Amino acid sequence: MVRMSYVKRSVITAACIGLCVVLPMAFHAIPNAGSLLSPMHIPVLLSGLICGWSFGLLCGLAGPLLSTLITGMPPVAYLPPMLVELAVYGLV
Repeated sequence: MVRMSYVKRSVITAACIGLCVVLPMAFHAIPNAGSLLSPMHIPVLLSGLICGWSFGLLCGLAGPLLSTLITGMPPVAYLPPMLVELAVYGLV
């Protein structure tokens, strides 16, 4: 198996962090889809599986933080447990 370069893993992780911001906005535009599905978990899991645990952890921490700063979703009250949850997802 060929190991991906550091730059390639960084680019994939950056794209996944971007998806952590864009996917919730798209799902909340559909009525009731935002309350039924949690789309922020998908890019974090992909980053952890494709790029490794360290990049998955970074995506799991940076994704919700940037999403909260840019869009206000998730609300600040839900941010700490979501950070822990997504960081663990990225580690796996």
